[in-house]
Amino acid sequence: MPNIKKILAASDLSTNSLNAASRAAMLCAKLKCDMVELLLVKEAGLPDALGLAMNTTSAAAEAVLVERTMGEMQLVVQQLQDNHGIFCAPAVKFGKPEAEIISRANHLPAGLTVIGARGGNFFTRFFLGNTADKLARMTKTPLLVVKKFPTMPYRKILVPVDFSENSRRAASMALKIAPDAKITFLHAFDVVFEEHMQYMNVAPDIIREYHARTGADALRELNQFIGDLQAEDRSFFRTVIFGHPGHVIYDHAKKMKPDLIVLGKHGRSRFDELLLGSVTQHVLDRISCDVLIVPRHR
Repeated sequence: MPNIKKILAASDLSTNSLNAASRAAMLCAKLKCDMVELLLVKEAGLPDALGLAMNTTSAAAEAVLVERTMGEMQLVVQQLQDNHGIFCAPAVKFGKPEAEIISRANHLPAGLTVIGARGGNFFTRFFLGNTADKLARMTKTPLLVVKKFPTMPYRKILVPVDFSENSRRAASMALKIAPDAKITFLHAFDVVFEEHMQYMNVAPDIIREYHARTGADALRELNQFIGDLQAEDRSFFRTVIFGHPGHVIYDHAKKMKPDLIVLGKHGRSRFDELLLGSVTQHVLDRISCDVLIVPRHR
């Protein structure tokens, strides 16, 4: 995975999006990136409507909108530059937020897109079409969803893994954006045949032995997964827990209290892209820390 050179921070100048911009600037300074672009997207038809109301052309109305919006954004840009010693550039686009953010991320190209999370219930907003949720489904750039104002670099990171290539990309991204953080790799394993064995009245001792053997195999695979990362200069925490991945991740995060959870996104089919995968949805819905979603390779 290449180094991050440019970061795109989507903003609507709300508190949540300014939190995201601050985190983007902090990461830019830490990783010595070239720049952060602060992007604000306005409604596609706004220049036409204002042009009619002002008895002028759409182009003239758009020019006024861009000038005033850039002026508002310049205050934020200057603050980010002063506070973090980075280069930050504002940009204004007109259209659907998710489409313009993805387009701009591809054009830069951005190694990371950063957005702010909104309040409310994720499951409800997911089907109402919240911008963050659409981006999580559609983006091909790693997407960082910021939920809190950043006061320090990431120190504790949780990386759930299922040993897939998506997990390897997520692990590599975690190492990249937080080189000084303590990273915990978590694998949730399920005993596929346990319910069937119980249904067939298999002796409890045999089921327990099968359960223990499956857990030991999972731990060996996790150790191999970590070894393959070739990060000999880093030490990691590792844990294997029996249960449904979504519940395991949530319960472990409550105990661990990480600053960030890094997830690999599968998206093997259109159905997966629509529902994001039950684990990702579960984590975005219930976890209070920041979440980084790492998509498949472009």
